[in-house]
Formats: sequence, structure tokens, C-alpha cells
Amino acid sequence: MRRFRILKRIRRETKGAAAIEFAIIAPVFLALLWSIFETGLMFFASQTLMHALQVTARDIRTGQAQTDQMTQSEYRTAVCEQVDFVLSCDADKLYLDVRAFSSFGGVGFPPPLDAQKKFDTVNMNHFEIGESGNITGGSSIILVRGFYVWQLFTPVFGQHFSNMPGNKRLLSASVAFKNEPF
Repeated sequence: MRRFRILKRIRRETKGAAAIEFAIIAPVFLALLWSIFETGLMFFASQTLMHALQVTARDIRTGQAQTDQMTQSEYRTAVCEQVDFVLSCDADKLYLDVRAFSSFGGVGFPPPLDAQKKFDTVNMNHFEIGESGNITGGSSIILVRGFYVWQLFTPVFGQHFSNMPGNKRLLSASVAFKNEPF
């Protein structure tokens, strides 16, 4: 009889129940919250890279880069000035590929990832800013591509959203245009 009284008293006791429930739910909630934060930050970084390419590609499109004889390192510096508040400008994280073509139909470029899903650093380091848009048959079609190797931190999130080995995601942005006459 006494045993049943103790069980009834334990069932009625609710002190500490909220703490136990929180301990059970907190890891899942915090992992979900961190995944949302990381997703937002990743998309913000991707949009920042896209904006930087649009701003810096304008120098090529208008002929300012050709007139000033802009070098690859100067172009990289211009992109870095646009993204340095979010992205690192380390040479092993940020890659820029600028290619010139004679027509939109003749555009051909290699994919950034090889068959093993590793970044192809050899083919992603061109800097051809093209010619004026008023030269017939010239290389005035420009493709500017930017790639950033983003490290993912959330364990479950990283397994599903990484597209490179090592829990990394390749962010990419591109701008294609025809140079204006200059």
C-alpha cells in the first residue's frame, strides 16, 4: 500500500520537468537554429560575390579596364574590396576566371569541379578582358566567373549541402556580357 502512495506522489511531482524537457529538445532546436543561420549566411555570401562581380565587370564592359591596362591582381583587388566584409580573399578560397570569346555561340569553358568533386585550380585562373565591342570578329564577349570555397560547420546540414570533399560548398557567381564600344 505504501508503495502505491510513493508512485502517486512521484506522478504528481512536476518540479524539474521543464528542465528535462528542455534538455531533450534543446540540441535539436539549437541545431535547427544554427542551420538556418548558416544557410542565410551562405546565401548572403553568394549574393555578395555576385554583386562584386557585377560591379567590377562594369570596368571591363565599359573599357576602363582595357584603357587602364588592368592586371589580374588589380582586378582581384577590386573584387576583394567589394567582398572583404564577408568573404576571405585568400588565394585558396576565392578564385576568379575571366574569359573572352568572339561570339555567344562560341562560348566554352571548363566546369569548376572535376570528377572527384575537387576544385580545378589550373583551369580557373584566366584573365582575358577582351576587346572593344565595335571590332567586328573581335573577342568582345566576356564571361566573368567567381568561385568561393565555403566551409560548412553544421554537421547534418553539411552532409546534405556540401558539394566538395571536406564538408565544403562551392559558391559561384557569373556575369556574361558584350563589351561596349570604347
